[in-house]
Amino acid sequence: MKPFFLCAAFAAFTTAHAQMAVSGKISSTKSGKALVFNVPFDCWQHAANSVEVVADYDGKFSLDLPVENPQIIFLIYAGRRLQLYAEPGKTLVIETDDSLQTLRFGGSLGAENQFRQKLGLTTYNLGRQTWNDTLSAPKQILADLNEAQQFALLQLNSANFAAPFVRMTKADIQYFTVSKLWDLVWKNGVWTTDNKSGYGQSEWRQALKTAQEAVALSNAGALDSYHYQIMVSYYPRYLQYQAATKEEFARIAEAVFEKPFAEVNQQVRKKGDRYWEHTALQYGFKGRAQEYAMASFIINGIDQGDLEYQQEAYQDFVKRFPESPYMPIVQKKMKPFLTSLAKTESELEGIHFVPDSPTIPTLDSVIASHKGRVVFIDIWGTWCGPCRQEFSFNQALKNRFRDKPVDFAYIAVEHRPNPEKGWREMIAFYHLSGYHILAGKALEEDLRKIYIQQGSLMFPAYILVDKSGKIVTIHARRPSDGQALYEQIEQLL
Repeated sequence: MKPFFLCAAFAAFTTAHAQMAVSGKISSTKSGKALVFNVPFDCWQHAANSVEVVADYDGKFSLDLPVENPQIIFLIYAGRRLQLYAEPGKTLVIETDDSLQTLRFGGSLGAENQFRQKLGLTTYNLGRQTWNDTLSAPKQILADLNEAQQFALLQLNSANFAAPFVRMTKADIQYFTVSKLWDLVWKNGVWTTDNKSGYGQSEWRQALKTAQEAVALSNAGALDSYHYQIMVSYYPRYLQYQAATKEEFARIAEAVFEKPFAEVNQQVRKKGDRYWEHTALQYGFKGRAQEYAMASFIINGIDQGDLEYQQEAYQDFVKRFPESPYMPIVQKKMKPFLTSLAKTESELEGIHFVPDSPTIPTLDSVIASHKGRVVFIDIWGTWCGPCRQEFSFNQALKNRFRDKPVDFAYIAVEHRPNPEKGWREMIAFYHLSGYHILAGKALEEDLRKIYIQQGSLMFPAYILVDKSGKIVTIHARRPSDGQALYEQIEQLL
């Protein structure tokens, strides 16, 4: 799984409510196929930034996208994701087949996107791939990427494009090697027990270090570059991976925090992993690059629902960057979270915190208080990204069974610092109506015993209980499964 370290943001928004017109045609298609365009704040794709358009019977589509600066946007279709160059006030026409294998671009940004496609940037490549993702040596991959990088820069220098496109594309080329190496690290699971690469961590560590040291960290002219943003996003993890031993990591941590490691370790245990990320980004980046990275840390914390160290980061940003051009969007993103923090427990309509929930010993004890009603149990944690993603489908689920004898219970398994604070904050932020239990050690062990009979407890997990209090399944469908879950519940009513 990729880490949740966050990306540096784009250059400041300068055009209010700017639009870019996108249209095109998918050949050999049938009506009803949806294309998803995502206009990210930075390099992360969040559902909230997506716009869906359905092609008509002839495969044609058109829409306007809220593009306010030159940037990369994503097109998601047929299981693939394309990176497209976008500018406010411009047009882009896309012609492709059902598999996105054949691409032709037109409109006022047609030449720019055709050029990036030729380089390979549209599909996260650069030049001709001469190495195998799994078997090639990191050192050889690095050499091949550097060669492709130099060739691409020569092509860009001989082309005739406007300054914004040249600046972004040049940065994408310069930072592509670092970005692609990280992509391969995650694909191969290099830092896991399931390393699919034919090479060990030391070889990948050296390749990453070589690529990282070849580029500037704080580059204000590269902030709109997708591949620069990738480099920034993994910088905290880069610092971690540069340490081959605990002693080496202790020295790095002491440099980042300017404190003895024992004190650093104590603070991170108290404040959480995102405190480490925030401090590492401040340590690595200076000037405008640091300002963008801090704004992005806050914005992505909200967009991905990871609220650990969120309020502290926001207060720090307001204090240090009061005139930041990013302040309006940072404040807009933070407003729902700050509003939820200000609510008292009595103001959280439909949210019931079960008294003394950490003392509940077993799942049977949870179920006992819901006899005579169907119970849908959501087992989650504030640290679990997929758990948080499912919350966006909860309202549709609850609307479906409004006024029906169905209860919704949430059991949180927490190992983060100050677990009750983060647990309550996230429940209020997502307005998770239902009954809430913060699992203690006994209940967590009971849940794991139940699931070990059929594998192991994976998060999120969903349990369905019938009116008699009998567990029907410990592998119920997810809220995002929609009708499939609704039918499971309806069979028990």
